[in-house]
Amino acid sequence: MYQPDEIKAITKKMHKYFDNPIALVAKESGKSRPTVSKFFNRKEIRPSSEELIYEACLTLLESKHEKTLRNSKKGKVLTENIPLPSQTSMKL
Repeated sequence: MYQPDEIKAITKKMHKYFDNPIALVAKESGKSRPTVSKFFNRKEIRPSSEELIYEACLTLLESKHEKTLRNSKKGKVLTENIPLPSQTSMKL
């Protein structure tokens, strides 16, 4: 169904962006942790399970990306509008 290099790229990103991706994907996809673990280790699973897990990974990565963009935008707004304190401690 999905190419092995596609699955490898997705699972690599999941490990990069999430602390416990297998548990997170299991919860999102409704599949068991052992099934998700097989997917992450590129073992054979049912095509229907593979599709659900792959979609869950994409959904989680998309959500993470959107959150990162929102936070980046917030950070820019906050740092542009707040004057930085003076660097000198001398009082004249």
